[in-house]
Amino acid sequence: GSYPLVGVQRSRKWGGLAASSATAQLQRTENRWESVQEALLQRSIEAFPLVAVLWAQSWNPPSLNSAESVERIRTNGLVSDVQIFIVDIDQHPEKAMEYDITCTPALFMLWKGEQISMRRCFRADSNKFVGSVKEAKWIQVLKEGQRSGKQYDDGETFLRACLEF
Repeated sequence: GSYPLVGVQRSRKWGGLAASSATAQLQRTENRWESVQEALLQRSIEAFPLVAVLWAQSWNPPSLNSAESVERIRTNGLVSDVQIFIVDIDQHPEKAMEYDITCTPALFMLWKGEQISMRRCFRADSNKFVGSVKEAKWIQVLKEGQRSGKQYDDGETFLRACLEF
């Protein structure tokens, strides 16, 4: 079947993802960097304090799998009070460099406009989560972003998501 955001079709030929329709879907208006900027500038942070941006590539199967999972989370409202964007890194390389995004899939989160640092086991803190994981893990990452943002609002010194995987 097809998926709403990346419009990915399962390919019988190699069991992977057909990227042709994914490119067109990644270029949809709500997935352009300008949409992310608009969300941050409008400060719709009262309703959605957490903004999450997944960087993906239309030719990269792990990116497409992650984009499918994150789109299902967004479409089905599996994590509330979050604005989720999926941006094609090839369409916005200058913004990717600005946020130190060098490979995909990569997700970064902002809480009320401030970037959330991410801590993972046995890794240095980073401004992003890099890697392809199952949908349940993406949900865990987003919920941890919310938790850390709420703790920061309550006086926590650091805006840091701590991930145990």
